[in-house]
Amino acid sequence: MTTIKKIYSYFALLFTILISICCKQAVESSSKNVTYNKDYFVGDTILASPNYFNSLKNKKGDLVLQQQNEEYLKKYTLSENNESYFPLKDNVSIKLVKEKQTDRSIIKVNLFTYVNNKKTDSIQFYRNISGEGFGNYNCLSYFNAKTNKIWQIKYFPLNPLRGNSAGIVSYTESSISPDGTIKSDSLHYLDESLDVEMEKNNLYY
Repeated sequence: MTTIKKIYSYFALLFTILISICCKQAVESSSKNVTYNKDYFVGDTILASPNYFNSLKNKKGDLVLQQQNEEYLKKYTLSENNESYFPLKDNVSIKLVKEKQTDRSIIKVNLFTYVNNKKTDSIQFYRNISGEGFGNYNCLSYFNAKTNKIWQIKYFPLNPLRGNSAGIVSYTESSISPDGTIKSDSLHYLDESLDVEMEKNNLYY
């Protein structure tokens, strides 16, 4: 009888250990997923690369943009979170918010700045619209929390004015000031004719 009790005690202890290990792994996995979600919410670091824009000027530029947007679209679509919060310095913080859309192929993510928890400024961070001609539009961004800088590229995947190749509207660099405002630092590229089409199609925010 004593032997049976020892066996039961042994299995009970083993079962408890296994449960503890499984729970720990689940917590660690959940923690990693949260970190991953926050990381991809801020975009692709390659947008801040010094050679990024030049890499789009060759024949593979269209493919690079297409693959980038597909990655953004996949991650934002599969995300279980609709927003992500990042505290910065001097009581400044940002919140990236994915708007709810009835069409899953249309995704819009906005970046909001806060000072002392009060909304201060905002910018369109990511946008994917599928349509014909200038109704087909993408905006990709990357935010660097260490420098408070935002790199952004806006483009039409199929530009009707140029043989339906990708038409880049602008490539810009902005920063979040201590007062929470988003200020333009550098306009690395601007196509004024496509900028007009942005206005016509109400694509600015």
